[in-house]
Amino acid sequence: MKGTLRKSNFYAVLLAVLLVISTIPVTAQNVFAGTTLNADSDGYLLITNEDEFVEHLMSAKAIYKEELSKNFRLTRDLNLEKYTALQSIGKTGPYDNKPLFKGNFDGNGHTIKNLKINEGGLFTNIDKSASIKNLTLDNAIISIKRLYFPGILLSKNEGTIENCRVIDSSITSAQGGTGGLAGINNGKISKSAVINVTVSAENAMQVGGFVGFNGYSSGSGNIDQCFVNANVVGLANVGGFAGKCEKGTISNAYALGTVTATKNEKIGGFVGGHTSPSKLENIYVNNDVKADQGGAVVGWKGASYASIGTVINGYYNSEKMRPAKEMASFSGVIAKTTAEMASAKYLNEISGNTQGVWTQDANHNNGFPYISAVIPPKTETIVPPKAPVTFVICNYDKEDNIFKKINEFIVKPEKNDSTIIDLMNRARQEKKFTFKTEASEWGEFVNTIDDITASKPDGWMFNVNDVPSPVGVSTAKFNGGEKVLWFYGCDQNHYTAPTLDEIENPKEKFVEINSKEELLKLSGSTDDEVLSKNYILNKDIDLAGIKFEPIGNLEHPFTGKFFGQKHNIKNLRIEKDKESRGIGLFGAIKGSEIKDLNIKNAKIKGGSVIGVLVGEAQVDANAKKNNLIAHCKVSGTVESNGERFIKIADVGGLVGVSQEEYDNNTFAFASTTIYDVVADVNVVADTGAKDKSTSGHVGGLVGHNKGKIIDSIARGDVLGGNTTGGLVGYNDGSVRGSSARGNVTGVYNVGGFCGASGLYSETKDSYSTGNVKPVKGENAEYLGGFAGTISGKVENCVSTGTVTPGYSWNGGFAGKIDATLVGPNATVKEVYGNCNDFNDQTLKGYGNYLPNPEDTSLADVVKKMQVDKETAEKLANERFDAKIDSTKTKEKLENERFEALKEQIVIPSPILLDSEDILKSSRKIVDKLSEKQKKLLNDKIKELENAEKTFRNIKNNPTLSFLDSKVLNKDNKIKFINGYGEVSFEEGKANGLSLKVDSDYKYFHDGQELNKNAKVSLVIDGAEKILEYGKDYESNNGSIVIKFSKNWLNSFKAGDYTGKIQSNEGYAEYKIHVYGANSNEQISDNNSSVNNSEKMTNNTVIKEKLEKGLRNVKTGDVINYILFVLILVVAAIMVIYVSDRKKAIK
Repeated sequence: MKGTLRKSNFYAVLLAVLLVISTIPVTAQNVFAGTTLNADSDGYLLITNEDEFVEHLMSAKAIYKEELSKNFRLTRDLNLEKYTALQSIGKTGPYDNKPLFKGNFDGNGHTIKNLKINEGGLFTNIDKSASIKNLTLDNAIISIKRLYFPGILLSKNEGTIENCRVIDSSITSAQGGTGGLAGINNGKISKSAVINVTVSAENAMQVGGFVGFNGYSSGSGNIDQCFVNANVVGLANVGGFAGKCEKGTISNAYALGTVTATKNEKIGGFVGGHTSPSKLENIYVNNDVKADQGGAVVGWKGASYASIGTVINGYYNSEKMRPAKEMASFSGVIAKTTAEMASAKYLNEISGNTQGVWTQDANHNNGFPYISAVIPPKTETIVPPKAPVTFVICNYDKEDNIFKKINEFIVKPEKNDSTIIDLMNRARQEKKFTFKTEASEWGEFVNTIDDITASKPDGWMFNVNDVPSPVGVSTAKFNGGEKVLWFYGCDQNHYTAPTLDEIENPKEKFVEINSKEELLKLSGSTDDEVLSKNYILNKDIDLAGIKFEPIGNLEHPFTGKFFGQKHNIKNLRIEKDKESRGIGLFGAIKGSEIKDLNIKNAKIKGGSVIGVLVGEAQVDANAKKNNLIAHCKVSGTVESNGERFIKIADVGGLVGVSQEEYDNNTFAFASTTIYDVVADVNVVADTGAKDKSTSGHVGGLVGHNKGKIIDSIARGDVLGGNTTGGLVGYNDGSVRGSSARGNVTGVYNVGGFCGASGLYSETKDSYSTGNVKPVKGENAEYLGGFAGTISGKVENCVSTGTVTPGYSWNGGFAGKIDATLVGPNATVKEVYGNCNDFNDQTLKGYGNYLPNPEDTSLADVVKKMQVDKETAEKLANERFDAKIDSTKTKEKLENERFEALKEQIVIPSPILLDSEDILKSSRKIVDKLSEKQKKLLNDKIKELENAEKTFRNIKNNPTLSFLDSKVLNKDNKIKFINGYGEVSFEEGKANGLSLKVDSDYKYFHDGQELNKNAKVSLVIDGAEKILEYGKDYESNNGSIVIKFSKNWLNSFKAGDYTGKIQSNEGYAEYKIHVYGANSNEQISDNNSSVNNSEKMTNNTVIKEKLEKGLRNVKTGDVINYILFVLILVVAAIMVIYVSDRKKAIK
């Protein structure tokens, strides 16, 4: 015991020492994430390169927050152009607005260039004790959707900003309180400037060229000796310098540029809203103010209940644009002409009581006064007019899948034109073209050009000099001389366009295919050069009698184009083994385009990743390799007998797998689009395993869809295991305007349209008409008329087929829905399913729906979802022009029900004692049939009656029988006489055999009553031996005797045979294994009492092999055995515990 205490004391001391050591600071260095920052004599950590800056201040490391209270200093300029996943300094989460930066940041006169960031500026918020000094941001591009009060340098200032500049930059925001330097200033800003910057927040308020708010809420902000030259756009409360001033002072400042309010009011050249006790002193504006209502300097007082703020010594240029109607009157605001503001006298006026703060010369600020501490750029010489800009308009032909130029014109810019939308408005005034826009959170959005409207998800898009514009049309600037391409973007062209030269001067070369021999040159090719060429089919080709090999494979995909020109490839035959992957006319494609091709009467067989046209459609986002499959038709059969992964086959009538890819680092995107295709293909996926659910991702069109399927049809029947659907097995992408019309059979996640849909999938405007049923003999789950399981978005969809329920989770529309059905955020809406099965029973709308009396909204949605077949067909016709002949629905339904009932009449073979439930079930079905139906099934009903008669005979007269196996019939020509009462064999020879009895004898009986003490014995050539099952059973009232004669045994050929003993309590199997004459096999003699020395006339030895086993019978022996073992384990644990306690006490 004492020894134990000594050890405990030792470990406690050791732990304390380690804790003390861990608290010792590292002096003059900062070790962080594998890099070290040295410190200067002031204790500032020195940042010497971009990687150090990003890693320590703009990334989310585990110890990131520790850096935010330290002091940093730049040693050189930084270029952040290559960094794409930056986050603002001080930001630890998407909505973290706390002032987390508490240190001091000294730019040391250096510049940070090419900052590109979403949801924040360089800093988020800085604390009262923090400062940012001596820093310039150049060419920063900031995009904001969610972050409140954003600015290019920082969001909220509680500390000190001094000698900082933002130049040649832009911020595009959907939130209020947006500023060119800062969103909110509740601290001090001095000797700083915003130069040549665009501040765009068209649908937001409180927008300023320098700050969004000055003095917000309980804070008070002071700004001194600063200026701004910016193009500012906001909804209301928009100012050239500040959006709104509530508390604090702005002094010795001026604003240049333009100010625009999209709401056309509450706009000022300097501040949009100016509320007491805020004060403006020694300020002027020399900008254009574009709105009907507001003010040249101050827009209005900021709120209807507020008091007007103070203006002391404020001026504006009376020759600039200003609102026609002033919303408030401010004393201290004075108008000056351009000449007056450029005079030496005005320098004294604007200086007020200050000395040395303002200065003036001809080389800066166009001769107007400026701040001595913040020198503006030198006055530029007069710039000549910008060169004309060429506009080209291209529509996209979805039938031919090509761009077609529909208009071209030239626009001559005028002095005030600065953006693309300015030039478009001028062209519209000059009647060179027409366009319409709609408002969006990112500005104006062009939806119609020259009367061609792009409905979502399609859209009009534009490139400038063949480069996609990174910003919207309302903020995209031009320099003059550009070529602007407007093109119709859609899924079919992946929202990208070729260059103007490629549109106007196509240079693609195509290899012509004019014969079967020329097509066969591609068969089995893995030559990347061959696979990268473009091919065009000039005639129909018949491949009858030819074993074709896929063009390309998963490692070497086809990357060119293949244009079928509506020609046919007939009798395509591909047959591969179960290990094969990537099977189809094309084994795999990547960055390919296949269109206008028909494949008729195909027969494709292989392991996994199979489709008649393409095995796998691969993509590469960064290489911009998209796929397009359009206007193709395929027919035939597809058979899969392998797995790509565990329980995944990836098999479709057209395509096995359709891929999509998004790169989180580069934001690059690539997809596969399948458009206007028809697959009339019967798809079967079965590995041959006993578990029929092993084949997954099986669909009539696509096995696994990650891309886009548009306006397409699947007509064939589908048989699969899990995630099996009439159109798509597993949908992880987008499907719209499509239909599935074949019957679907599966085990798990089975639907008439899709087997299952992923969380981010979307299915719209689609329907299915095929019936859905489970695989016989399987405990099928999640069966739905439209989908097995739904996790993503499904909207405006209908299923008309009939669902035959499986074991559980069955629904007329879906087997299971893991999505939202009610409320404004509902992801499953306007869906309908035929909820009547073949027995005229009503299914749930979806299988996992649990009625809740308190949730009436969900109950209403489910009630609306549940319709009968006739209503479902009517909906499909009205919504999708499905052309279903509803007049024949009743007749068709009766025929389908009759076929379904016929399948449920099962005649077991052989007839055994456990066949009783099956026979009873079949009899119930027969009793439901009409007299007309019974006549049609007369032969099958007679067969059922004979089976019932045989069963009654077996039940009343126990007999010995043998399973009717192919092996027995083939090798021994066994004849079954009078049902199962007699068996005869052809004479043969055998050298030996072993016997196995798999049953507990106490469940055998003799006569009509069960005898629990019965025994089973074998009589071999007159010698009787009792068989054991764990122990001997004594016979009191008789026994069942199985007699085998030597001659009969000798008649067996070498092989395995199975027999059965039947009674009204069940049956027992026994197995016979016959060894060959020259076999070296050793025969086990466990539990055998047969005399091993017994000689037969042909020198063979017969031995018994008695093994313990249990098959198809009830017993409690196993349970008792398990309980006994558990008791022994518990007893052993108790003994060990008591022993340890005694030792401890001693």
